[in-house]
Amino acid sequence: MSINSNHLRPATNGTVTGVATPLHLGLTTHIWNIDIFGEHKKLISVSRLTTAILQRPGQS
Repeated sequence: MSINSNHLRPATNGTVTGVATPLHLGLTTHIWNIDIFGEHKKLISVSRLTTAILQRPGQS
């Protein structure tokens, strides 16, 4: 449904790590906070993701 990201600093080399935390896990929507860290545990980017949860036909 939507994604919003704020990039705080560049990651020019090395490994980055993402940590996704659910903020709301409803029946029809999920909202996740996603933090991305660099090698020295500095925050590089923060994001919020909102997804729609749809039922497949034949599932209840």
